[in-house]
Amino acid sequence: MVGLSAHAGTGAEALRTTVFAHSHIIRVYSKEPGKPADRKTPFTLPAGSTVITLAELIHKDFIRNLKYTCIWGSAKFDGQRVQKDYVLRDRDIVEYHLK
Repeated sequence: MVGLSAHAGTGAEALRTTVFAHSHIIRVYSKEPGKPADRKTPFTLPAGSTVITLAELIHKDFIRNLKYTCIWGSAKFDGQRVQKDYVLRDRDIVEYHLK
């Protein structure tokens, strides 16, 4: 339960946070090698999506040409190489390296 008052203008942020938390989606950011992450336009994916799921969403050639992937955020350390079946978490940053 979230308290909200249109009259007092309170609770809107708590409502947004609660709705997002219960929507079972995640926001994932992309990063080109050697450049900063693009935090303005996240990809939205169902919770439980993997590195390969995002690769398919970006471009189908990514799967065929994927060399390795690095993750910032939920990995044990920033920039860690992960497998194709690595499950992404909200606000992860993903960097694909292609052949």
